[in-house]
Amino acid sequence: MAVEDSEGSPVLFEDLEQSPTAPGGRIVTIEQLIERWWQDHFPGSAIARDTQAWNVAHAAKETLKRLLVHGQDKVLKGSI
Repeated sequence: MAVEDSEGSPVLFEDLEQSPTAPGGRIVTIEQLIERWWQDHFPGSAIARDTQAWNVAHAAKETLKRLLVHGQDKVLKGSI
């Protein structure tokens, strides 16, 4: 799976262990990946200048994290 970093270049999930997000080669969690993406894209954006839009986007980010972690847990437990 590839995502784009803040410079627009593709970042492969397999390469995340070597990224600045994971100093010392530690494992990057889904939550950490989402938080890094959020910090790279939202502060200073048009959404950041509108409190209501920011609150909606932030709530969506937190919901996404919960859903992905829950789905990951199900996969790891063999439920899916």
